Amino acid sequence: MEPISVNKLDAKFREGILARMEGEDLKRCLGCGTCSAGCLVREVDKNYNPRQIARRVLLGMKDYFKEKPEIPYSCNLCELCQKTCPYGVNIGELCLVLRELLVEAGIGPLPAHKVINDDVEWALSPTFALSLPDPDAAKCKRAFFTGCNLPAYSPSLTMATYDYLREKLPGTGIILRCCGAPYHGLGEHSLFKETMGGLEHEMSKLGASELIVPCPDCYRTLKRATPSFELKTLYEVLVEVGVPQLLQNGHATFSLHDSCTARWEANFQDSVRELVKLSGHEIEELPHSRELTLCCGQGGLILPLNPMRVFSLTKERVAEAHFDMLAYCAVCRETLSVHKPSLHVLDLLFNPNWEKDMRKPPNKPSVRKDNQSLLKSLLMERGRTA
Repeated sequence: MEPISVNKLDAKFREGILARMEGEDLKRCLGCGTCSAGCLVREVDKNYNPRQIARRVLLGMKDYFKEKPEIPYSCNLCELCQKTCPYGVNIGELCLVLRELLVEAGIGPLPAHKVINDDVEWALSPTFALSLPDPDAAKCKRAFFTGCNLPAYSPSLTMATYDYLREKLPGTGIILRCCGAPYHGLGEHSLFKETMGGLEHEMSKLGASELIVPCPDCYRTLKRATPSFELKTLYEVLVEVGVPQLLQNGHATFSLHDSCTARWEANFQDSVRELVKLSGHEIEELPHSRELTLCCGQGGLILPLNPMRVFSLTKERVAEAHFDMLAYCAVCRETLSVHKPSLHVLDLLFNPNWEKDMRKPPNKPSVRKDNQSLLKSLLMERGRTA
């Protein structure tokens, strides 16, 4: 197999991560360790942390990660290292490039990741993938991009959200498919590029120029892929058009979990907080929130490699909360619900049974796929009767 090329790493990051680690900054990085606290890489081997990864790359130890591919694949890509680093170094970016190189060398993704690839293939297959214009409008101006996980969590919630968007913003179509984030996270660059091309094609077919995105992981992934269409978060759109009539479920306080994929997205964070306020509820700000938020445990596709550490990481996250949990990522909601009653913020707006449903355990993989298929069936049936 072709050895990992340090020159390739240099080319990819000379303007970014490696440039920020030259000279005195490099010396400080190798002797600092500020970013090591809570880093999942340390759970693979207590001797390793972000600065040890950087050290091996910068010292030209190009074959090391062929022997220990689990090291770069154990980063949860949460980017907390960048926030805590005095120089803004993002070791997750470095781990992503190492993953790409492991894929090119035929080592990555690892065997445990097959289940993730299978899920992506399912979400891109005709069993789930679908693009439809608004059946009541002559022109499709924008599309609601559901992603994989919101439909897998609740097809009824996804449908209610879409119906409300159509009511407030006529000409809103819908696209069901994966954004390609798992391919990107696993280092499968060619498959990710192909997936992005497919989404661009679906937008072109609809004639839409704007994509409304509820999932923070989808939003981060699409934003960094610099698509030709405009991106908007679902939550800022809902603030703009106004919330639906309040559900009569009383007043509650929730501990709000910020998704780590929305770490740098103030528009996500602010809009969600405003929606909770408009829905008549309050939030508790966790000690680690907004840019300092902690991963729910599912980030970076590490679950197949270290399920017990993910379980304990989630338990540590909910330990900060004094109230039931509220999330705006469907994966976060499902993960947190293992340890504590949890809701998706859309439940407060569109689910009259949210008080009961927040005690539901996470959906099993088979139920997730059934939910995705059900949503497609409901939309196709509507299209036939429109």
